Amino acid sequence: MMISLSRACALAAACAVVLTACGGSADTNGSATPTSSVDVGKAAPVTPLDAATIAKAKKQGSVLLYTNADADQMAPLTKAFEAKYAGIKVRVLNMNDTQTFQRYATESATGVRTADVVMATDAVEVLKFVGKGNVLDYTDPNLKHLPDYARLAPGVVAMSEDPLVAVYNTALIPKDKQPKDLTSLAELSKSIKGKVGATDISNSQSFGAVSNYTAEHGEAGWKNIEALGPNTGVESGNGNLMQKLAQGQYQATYFVSGSVRALIEGEEAGKILNYTYLTDGTPLLPRGVAVTKKASSPDAGKVFVNFLLSVEGQEAACKGGFTPYREGVKCAYGVPAIEEVVGADNMMLGGYPKDIVKDKPAIIDRWKKAYDR
Repeated sequence: MMISLSRACALAAACAVVLTACGGSADTNGSATPTSSVDVGKAAPVTPLDAATIAKAKKQGSVLLYTNADADQMAPLTKAFEAKYAGIKVRVLNMNDTQTFQRYATESATGVRTADVVMATDAVEVLKFVGKGNVLDYTDPNLKHLPDYARLAPGVVAMSEDPLVAVYNTALIPKDKQPKDLTSLAELSKSIKGKVGATDISNSQSFGAVSNYTAEHGEAGWKNIEALGPNTGVESGNGNLMQKLAQGQYQATYFVSGSVRALIEGEEAGKILNYTYLTDGTPLLPRGVAVTKKASSPDAGKVFVNFLLSVEGQEAACKGGFTPYREGVKCAYGVPAIEEVVGADNMMLGGYPKDIVKDKPAIIDRWKKAYDR
């Protein structure tokens, strides 16, 4: 069963009490403070779809979205979209990326209604999906206002650029002792063997983090991964990882979904957990979104994608813990805020790594060897 990050961080609040009772010292200064005052640039003009498409979308009346984002993340987006486009309802089905594409294949083959829009982070599966002709070749008018890295594949665009972060239990590793880069965390892991956690390479975000990080740093990056491997406990997903971190089974975690940031900054969770962007190890994974070829509501799907890429949509995405990248979007979790911490030269942006489909088996094999899986 999938454990949502909101439940994991609710547990963190309870664990703050437990650890304090056991002699741990929660940080009374609260959680990490995001940078919200950076220059985000000037917003480009609004670029909605034409009136005819919007009219057809309202007649279709609904959008069916398959996504790996959970309900808490999607709620601000769906609420803002439905308020803007009265009469178009968004139905969200949450599943991992593999399930999304398998379900689409089964439903489209049997004529059952399937997703109008898919939203996924697994670069390999998205590219395979495109290669099978499952994506509508739709070019949104917002694209002219977005950076080149937003264009992922024909018909596929990034709706956010979500970072993988490090998260620490501050009762066990005080903030001033928490590593600020992956190289330092790899060194620390030698002295806290088994107390460092990460998710399995079968998790699409973990694979994305490892593939992006090693594509950026080459053999030096693999050296850090292979130093961490013997000392790292491996979990199936972020929910388990965060629970064990909050309980004190882990002291540090890395390559954790950036969606935990807003949750950690809650008043209670922030007393026990702290996240940071690692200066040499904060991959940003594009969350690709596309209208499907078999969409029952293709125009409503286009309107939804158009909204996701607008300033208004990106601001709503920020409220759900996504990472907007469009200029003019004020967000404490946006790309400019991350750049402020890690520096422009350390930003791992650029769409999908070259040859990622071909290279995936070798990356997985090397990771498994390092982690003895």
